[in-house]
Amino acid sequence: MEIELWQYFSVFLLIGFAGFIDSIAGGGGLISVPTYLALGVPTELILGTNKCVSSSGTSFAVFRYIRSGSILWSTVVYAILAALAGSAIGASLSSYLSRSIIFTMLLTVIPVLFYLQARHMGEKRSQTELTQAQVAFRSTLAGFIIGGYDGIFGPGTGTFLLLAFMLFLHMSTKEASANARIVNYASNISAFIYFLYQGRIFWPIALVAIGGAICGNWLGSGLVINNADKVVVPVFRFVLTLLMLKCGYDLFLA
Repeated sequence: MEIELWQYFSVFLLIGFAGFIDSIAGGGGLISVPTYLALGVPTELILGTNKCVSSSGTSFAVFRYIRSGSILWSTVVYAILAALAGSAIGASLSSYLSRSIIFTMLLTVIPVLFYLQARHMGEKRSQTELTQAQVAFRSTLAGFIIGGYDGIFGPGTGTFLLLAFMLFLHMSTKEASANARIVNYASNISAFIYFLYQGRIFWPIALVAIGGAICGNWLGSGLVINNADKVVVPVFRFVLTLLMLKCGYDLFLA
């Protein structure tokens, strides 16, 4: 396929926006995957290209979050390991669940997530209220369940992690955003390595998209570090709305 200059420019901007959204509240794939589809990237290369680009961009966001001291390693390590296991199990089960069932479940769950966000995300709580055993259990459970969803379907994984960390692990918006990214990053890296080995990356688009993703992730993570309380919640709501529209479209109109 031939790619014109204006298409490269569009890819850079759209994937940059996807990386910006992803670094704040997850859900960047809801923008990047349709972008690749619209450009005519071969279907069998879209997932690999998306994982390659998102992993490259997220590396910069994760670097900034680590440097800022926002990563709670004693908490998030459980979620990382559990998410890797859950993602592998979810991927093995994905062929047994139809997309229509997944869309229906999400359309039921998303309004509940909106309610939980409105009801609880503004609460100021401390993780010191939890015992280390409770932290380990809740972190592992969140990582395993949401990692399983990532393996089965995927869109919105980082967004669900963000809410889970705030509600169940009492993280601040800044901490939840940063730690959700590093858990999602771990599962994305493993998928990226698999797709790289399989040769399922469309490099003519990926190389330009990586530049956009890096810029978007760098800008988004900077906003979270410096002004999380004003940035995270609006982006969280935007991603959930986008996910609900996608599920509704795919279920009822596609």
